[in-house]
Amino acid sequence: MPVVPSGAAGTVASRAGCARPRGVWSAAVVPASLDVVVAGAGPAGLSAAAACAAAGLRTALVAPSPRVWPATYCLWADELAAAAPALDLDPAAVAATYAPTVVRTAAGGERWLDRGYARLRNGVLHAALLERFTAGGGELVTGRVNGVRGQDGGGDGGEVAVLAGGGELTARVVLDARGGGPGTAQQRAWGEVVAGPVEDLVPPGGALLMDWAALADPAAPPAFLYGLPLDDGTVLLEATSLAARPPVPLDDLRARLGALLAARGLRPAGETERVAIPLDAPPRRRGTVLGAAAGLVHPATGYSVASSLRLGPRVAAALAAGRDPRPAVRAARRRTTAGLLGLGLEVLLPLDTAATDAFFAAFFTLPERAWAAYLDVGSSPAAVAAAMARTFAALPAAQRAHLLRTVLRVGGRAVTRRGR
Repeated sequence: MPVVPSGAAGTVASRAGCARPRGVWSAAVVPASLDVVVAGAGPAGLSAAAACAAAGLRTALVAPSPRVWPATYCLWADELAAAAPALDLDPAAVAATYAPTVVRTAAGGERWLDRGYARLRNGVLHAALLERFTAGGGELVTGRVNGVRGQDGGGDGGEVAVLAGGGELTARVVLDARGGGPGTAQQRAWGEVVAGPVEDLVPPGGALLMDWAALADPAAPPAFLYGLPLDDGTVLLEATSLAARPPVPLDDLRARLGALLAARGLRPAGETERVAIPLDAPPRRRGTVLGAAAGLVHPATGYSVASSLRLGPRVAAALAAGRDPRPAVRAARRRTTAGLLGLGLEVLLPLDTAATDAFFAAFFTLPERAWAAYLDVGSSPAAVAAAMARTFAALPAAQRAHLLRTVLRVGGRAVTRRGR
């Protein structure tokens, strides 16, 4: 879902964004005997590197700089609570949590979801993971990985990370967290931070997950309003296109949000947010990949950070036990589940504004355990299929007919493509 700019979210400064921290090396002086090289220091890469170092593995993390990420990320509060212990994180410190979580549709009115929502505090999380990494003896290499040789998943021959500029790092395994491909369908959003008051849009202490009525325009692509209170008392509001192929131009979303703000007499009071999340990029086939490269971006929502935080410690545990880490990656993204979720994306793409509104009005009538399963790329195929079937049954007749036509038209291709 939408990504929040770190400055607007009140990111806490850490040593990672200041002077060169302890443990920063050039490739020329990193010890030759390494167990793990991690390429990329986003949430997926840094969490995996921290877990590997804490497990006693000789670990190097390659990134252009050790700075705090320029965007914050959201997930469900229970997902963070489940992922935090393996990374030795305090959920209350590393994230702001919200309740209730609100969904509004013209067809179904306002629904208050019991499931709490969370926004990661990038500075706190980044500092905690970096401290865990360096405390375990991990070494941060300033640079960029251009490619990986010998991608055998940690076999006896080892793997080589080829660095920009010609350097190399050899390790038992290279974990590739350099991000995914561009895809053809994207989630996009334009966000502004406002001073408020906006309590009629975003409940105090709560999160506005979706408001399909606030930006409804039959002549424009479907878009919803998303909103979060930030740590400094301001509020982030975003005009969001959930999924579109081709993507909705950011200028269109900017204009729609601007019209809403102007009608309410609100003015931007912070950083602008621009979101573009590829939804249908296939996972990279070679090597041990993490994060978006592993296909962990949910194809119908854009969520991925919870899956990435869960995966790092599992990969580290496999390596520490002398096992191939790739089965842990495959378990985080089940092929059949990915195929079903890819079909869900194809169902959403052709819907107009009214049909999209009706779809989510039906979706959130499901019990929490059902819709929560659909929102997790690690859920079982049976749970995802059950959620899809229950949504189908709750839809108006016209929407059921559309869904059946879509399944007949693209169903086999979507399941096969996303399940690779």
